[in-house]
Amino acid sequence: MTLEPRPSVHSAQPSSQLRRRIVERIHTSLAHERQFLTQRRDGGHWEEPQPGLRRRTLVHTGVGVCWLVELAAGRQLALMPGFTQAELVLLDGTAQLGEAPLHCGDAALAPHDPAHAVHAGPQSARLFVRLSAPVQAPCEALRFSTLVDGAGWDDFRPGVRIRALWSDGQRSSLLVRMRAGASVSEHGHPLDEECMMLAGEAFVGDTLLRSGEFQWAPGGSRHGAVTTDVGALFFVHGSLDPTAYA
Repeated sequence: MTLEPRPSVHSAQPSSQLRRRIVERIHTSLAHERQFLTQRRDGGHWEEPQPGLRRRTLVHTGVGVCWLVELAAGRQLALMPGFTQAELVLLDGTAQLGEAPLHCGDAALAPHDPAHAVHAGPQSARLFVRLSAPVQAPCEALRFSTLVDGAGWDDFRPGVRIRALWSDGQRSSLLVRMRAGASVSEHGHPLDEECMMLAGEAFVGDTLLRSGEFQWAPGGSRHGAVTTDVGALFFVHGSLDPTAYA
């Protein structure tokens, strides 16, 4: 019987030149991704401003604040002075927007006023909430389910559909649904962008965002391609220029 020679330990190791290229690539990626604020679902600081209400600030900018909010059964999200508009997605549990019921997966746009206060239902509720003060706030509430891919959703790219929640002509808030295997090309951000992963997961450039995670990109930054193997649903607020994704 003839034995094949085993490769030497030395030959199984990458060359010094290859190692140097890999390390350079890692350093370049880390330097690029460092400009983005990424909030992981297992980290961050939770505050309890009142009994039955916990919230975690994801980002607070000159145009709005984004929170993760947990409400105990029957508790109300207190109104915040200085804000006139609320955008939200119910991530878990039951809730009401004023007198209207919210079901898990529902997205809503509403005036931030007593008539549209958010209450948890008979169960606790977990929500993504964005508060702002646009020049023209909505007069009535808009609600729809993010779980239903039907009317109101528009094709954006192959395997990618979007549904508008709010726009003032310069900034927009959108729900984005990507099928498994879909992608969005690398693109720049003329304005700050906020991205909340609601379900699934996707690589945004070299950063993996999982369900419950958030990323803020500063104006003037540039993202690498967005890709997903399993599908993704996320909330995006920023400037959407379709020509930037061509």
